Amino acid sequence: MVDAGTVYLVASGALLLVALGVGARVLLAIFREGRERSRKRREGEIDRFTEDPVYDRDPPDPDADGSRPSTCPHCGAENASGFTFCRECAGPLGPNG
Repeated sequence: MVDAGTVYLVASGALLLVALGVGARVLLAIFREGRERSRKRREGEIDRFTEDPVYDRDPPDPDADGSRPSTCPHCGAENASGFTFCRECAGPLGPNG
């Protein structure tokens, strides 16, 4: 009869092999995309430094919706209005904090 420890080891080993296979495919795709981008840069198809529309934009104006950011009383981090806890230290932002 097979004990529970053996079944656990076989099942977890099989799951690890599946995860390794999926991870290897993803890493291979990332590597191939990087090689393709490098080739395009060398051949002049794309610029070496391109602007990224997501990261190269200005931050939103905090007064645009009539609200102001709140400062954490624990660590001093700026947080958007309407939040209950700090994004840096997770401390409460309310008056009881």
